[in-house]
Amino acid sequence: MNPIIKFTSINSRIILGAVIIVGSFMLLTGLTLSKTFYNSAYSSLEDRMTGQVYLLMADRDITEPILSGSHATDHLKRQLANRSVYSQLSGYITQADGTVLWLSDPDIETTLPPALALKNGKKEHGRKIFQKYKVNGIPYIGLSIPIFWDFKNPRFPLIYHISDNLTLLNNKISDYQYSLWSNLLLMSIILFISLYLILRWGLKPLREVEQEIKAVEQGEQEQLEKQYPDEIAPLTENINQLIQYERQQQLRYQNALADLAHSLKTPLAIIKGQNSNTEYSHSLDQETIKNINNAVDRMNSIIEYQLQRASSNTPSPHIQYLKLEPVTQILLDSMKKIYRDKAIDYHICIEQNLQFKIDEGDFMEILGNLLDNACKWCQQQVSLNVFLQNKHLHIMISDDGPGIASEMLSDITKRGVRIDELTPGHGVGLAIVKDIVNVYSGIINFNSTATGSLEVSIIFPI
Repeated sequence: MNPIIKFTSINSRIILGAVIIVGSFMLLTGLTLSKTFYNSAYSSLEDRMTGQVYLLMADRDITEPILSGSHATDHLKRQLANRSVYSQLSGYITQADGTVLWLSDPDIETTLPPALALKNGKKEHGRKIFQKYKVNGIPYIGLSIPIFWDFKNPRFPLIYHISDNLTLLNNKISDYQYSLWSNLLLMSIILFISLYLILRWGLKPLREVEQEIKAVEQGEQEQLEKQYPDEIAPLTENINQLIQYERQQQLRYQNALADLAHSLKTPLAIIKGQNSNTEYSHSLDQETIKNINNAVDRMNSIIEYQLQRASSNTPSPHIQYLKLEPVTQILLDSMKKIYRDKAIDYHICIEQNLQFKIDEGDFMEILGNLLDNACKWCQQQVSLNVFLQNKHLHIMISDDGPGIASEMLSDITKRGVRIDELTPGHGVGLAIVKDIVNVYSGIINFNSTATGSLEVSIIFPI
């Protein structure tokens, strides 16, 4: 499987694009300049060698008729040797078969180029033939031009040669290439740094938008406050409008829920109060009164549950980070007052500055229900441990009570299910807890400890 690298960052995409474009441009520029210098250097050398060959021709020409037979070569050597020597030339003259007729310096005989380029094939008068070769590992370049001084006797063209050592030229080319690539590399580094700084400066408003959005999420400010460039100003304005609209919608929703709860609970309270009226109660038997009271209590529980489920159906994207320790302490103080007769020993472990993005009401609903159950069923001890681990928030609550049978663990979060019918309650508390945990993509587990008591574990992704 070949992994596909995805660049989700604008910064990474621009940097990658700049590296590819600038790198490719510098590479093509370097190759072009290097090839241009190389061709120019060799073209200049070839022109210089061509001029030297022409000077050699002028200094070593043939004025007498070329003879035929075995004495022709000796006759050519004598004619060439009788001419004055041009002191600045270093060349040689051969026949087509490679026979040397004249050398400007006897020491250059060891550096003669191979005669294969002129030994076979058609020999054109005045045609320039360049060939590179090596002698003892040293590079040379040779220029050979065949000249027919007597077109009536084409068997005897004179081949004029000029040979030059390429070591100096190759060193110059190497020095130029080293200097060229060094300068291009330095220019690329400077250009990359400049592009990076420009990129950082150009994308700074986007980073500021990100910081302000985080500040809004954490409740440090109400909306995006800075002035931004024209390109992203419409975006920030729309974000502010969305934040204001969301808050107004939340407020209207909360008010509607409060009005609904009030409008439903008031008639139920009247029914319950009427049921407790002495005159009215005398006309009903005790069983009927009990059934009415139970129905009213259940209706209240159902209303609370439905309202809680509706308000927690989807967490708002603008929920602020909540400091968990103060809220936990408030709940513990309430538990101590409610269950003061049991003298419960509380073991609490929670960081003072621990934060989590959750609605305060939802967190109190979760922790309040679980602490209330633990205090209700414990003997003497209740343990609460809240901590962060591997980018997850862990909430663990346990007690030293009798626990729950393993076959009942999967049913205790079902709405209306009660493990003990003798204790007061309506069987919706843990169902509400599970619904809220699911809203925040969390996981809730119920396990039996080694002593048989119940342990509740909740894990929220950060």
